[in-house]
Amino acid sequence: MKKRVLGGVSAWLVCAAMWVFGSEGAGPVRYGAKIVRTAPGLESEKPKIKILDGAGPWKVKEGEAFTGANAHECFFTVESETQGAPPPSVEVDWPGVKIKRVLGAEGAVSNTAGGVAFKLSRSRAPTSVGTPLTYGSIHMHLFHNWIVRRAGFYRAGEWPANQIQAQLNFLFAAREMCRAMGFADSGDPGFRGDIRLYGFETNFPNGHVDHPPHFHIMLGWPGWTGTQAGHFLLDETGRVLKNVLMSSNERGTVSQTYMPGEVAPMRDPDGRVGFEVMVLPDGNGVLMRRAEGQPEFRIRADVGAAGALSRVLVDRRAPGAETWQALCSVRAEDDAAKGQMRVEISDAAGKVSQETLAYDVDSGTLLTK
Repeated sequence: MKKRVLGGVSAWLVCAAMWVFGSEGAGPVRYGAKIVRTAPGLESEKPKIKILDGAGPWKVKEGEAFTGANAHECFFTVESETQGAPPPSVEVDWPGVKIKRVLGAEGAVSNTAGGVAFKLSRSRAPTSVGTPLTYGSIHMHLFHNWIVRRAGFYRAGEWPANQIQAQLNFLFAAREMCRAMGFADSGDPGFRGDIRLYGFETNFPNGHVDHPPHFHIMLGWPGWTGTQAGHFLLDETGRVLKNVLMSSNERGTVSQTYMPGEVAPMRDPDGRVGFEVMVLPDGNGVLMRRAEGQPEFRIRADVGAAGALSRVLVDRRAPGAETWQALCSVRAEDDAAKGQMRVEISDAAGKVSQETLAYDVDSGTLLTK
């Protein structure tokens, strides 16, 4: 394996890292909400947001990162320069639209002649739609990409359906890989932190660029600051192009780019290498090991023409061995419009297991597992 190479910082990844690590600084105070329609449509007028109290220091924050509408919902953000300002009450007038629910309200929501009124909670607009899952030291976060909500860099152009499918297959294959490595056995992975397997999101929530398409294998530091965030970039065929490894602290963001065949050590807050990852030399997947000389594991695209768009395979290799042992193959499918994800795992003997995850379409909150 080759040594690592220092790479450059890409602007989109800087934005992504700022969102992932929550490093907004001591800027304006922002709160927001999301309002879901009973039936989809784009024929209505834009919603009008009126601030009912605390009107002096508050204003609606414009720009699609903060305020906007699509066929399924509208969302908005209010902003104040007054630090510690409590959330205001608001009235949303949305002519001709029947409202199903409000996310981001504190307490009861009242119906008005043209919409709804409520007090905002102490949170940003809940526009990110993701489901967290935990297995011992493995923490997953699945973002549910629905074309109706596309925004930001994903608003125009071809919808990245292939990359969305590939990252789902890679993420659940990575879960099985990490299970085979023993990381699901307890909350102590053998280093200070955990493993985080995250996807990417296409709806530009609160300005999270998350572009181009990728999936994450991270060594998560307690909290977030300092987390070693590997971004595995995908092309339209599901091949892994490179790993952009980022970490953020009070001094800013550090980025290193690892091309196929280059090993990326993932370090915990004590400087200890918890594990290593490498994009396979042919870009077909990712290799992972605890350390050099330890068993190696890999996730790689299926051998068929569809590759990672169809399934992702999980293999193991003993130290010093050349031959890989097949462990399983994985396919995951997500219906973001219905709130249902299905995962199918076939072991080396051909035994198939299936799991279904039902989640709230508007928040990603897990309903059944």
